[in-house]
Amino acid sequence: MAQMRGNGQALIWRWNDETRHIASQARVALRCALRELGIPDETVGDAVMAAWELTANALEHAHGPYEMRLLRKGPSFVFEIEDSDPFLPVTPSFRDSGVKAVTELPEQGRGLQIVEAFARGRWGFRLSGCEKKVAWMAISSALED
Repeated sequence: MAQMRGNGQALIWRWNDETRHIASQARVALRCALRELGIPDETVGDAVMAAWELTANALEHAHGPYEMRLLRKGPSFVFEIEDSDPFLPVTPSFRDSGVKAVTELPEQGRGLQIVEAFARGRWGFRLSGCEKKVAWMAISSALED
């Protein structure tokens, strides 16, 4: 399922606005792909949780079709979720804000705080070559750090 292509990219899953049971299918597909690629079990759970936050944002604020990918970047991987909305949101700055995610952030801001904590600031948004939005985050492998 998560076999890397020659360009270091693995397609995990594609779906559209009509697809049902997205949450469970996306999480299972990503969990399996990360394990197949050798990401340690202790990292997989957190990676899936953070990746789901980016995916949930795409589902809430954009439209399909959607594509979930992993890219090999040296010893680590980059998770990407692409949607069909070309609008790039403003990336909030959580560093040095003094805000505690669990107690002070409104419900709408907690997901990106999870992504920030997991990816240690290595995440964001960009446009693809087809003018589609891509949300991304780094996932460290066992060989990194």
